[in-house]
Amino acid sequence: MAKVAPAPAAAAPDAAAPAKGSKKMILIIAIVLAVLGAGGAAAYFMLLKPADHAEEEVKPVEPVGPPTFVVMDQFVVNLTDPDSTRYLQIGITYEVSSAATADEIKNFTPVIRSRILLVLSGKNVSNLTSIEGKQQLMDELVDLARVTIKGDEKDPTRGIRDVHFSSFVIQ
Repeated sequence: MAKVAPAPAAAAPDAAAPAKGSKKMILIIAIVLAVLGAGGAAAYFMLLKPADHAEEEVKPVEPVGPPTFVVMDQFVVNLTDPDSTRYLQIGITYEVSSAATADEIKNFTPVIRSRILLVLSGKNVSNLTSIEGKQQLMDELVDLARVTIKGDEKDPTRGIRDVHFSSFVIQ
C-alpha cells in the first residue's frame, strides 16, 4: 500500500502542466490577434486612403467665369447610307472656359476640322436622327477636341466645357 500513496503525488505535477500549456496558448492567440489587427489597420490606411486622394485629383476644375464660344465653319459631309445619297450640314460651336483655350482651338482648327470630318463621314442617318445619337456625336466631338489641344494638364476637360450644334440638317 505504500506504493499507492506516491501515485497521487505524481498526478499533481501533471495537473500543473496543462495550466502552463493553456497560458501559452492564450498568449499565442493574443499575439496572433494583435498581428492581424495591425495588418488590417495597415491595409486600411495604405489601400483605402490613396483611393480617396485619387478621387480628389480627378475632379474637373469648376468654371470660373462666363464661357467663351468658338464657332467652327459649317460642315457638309456625305453620310454612309447604303440605300441613298444623304448629306449632313452641321454647324458646330465649342464652349470653352477661357480665351486661352479658345486661342488654342483656333490654332489647331485644321486638325480639329479634319478629325470632325472623319467622324461625321462615318455616320449614317439612323445614327443621327435620334436624340441619343446626337448626344453621342456631341460626346465624340468634345473628346476629339480635348485630345487634340494641349490645354491645362491638371484639368481633364482641357478647358472644353461642351459642344453645341448651331445647325443640323440632313438631306
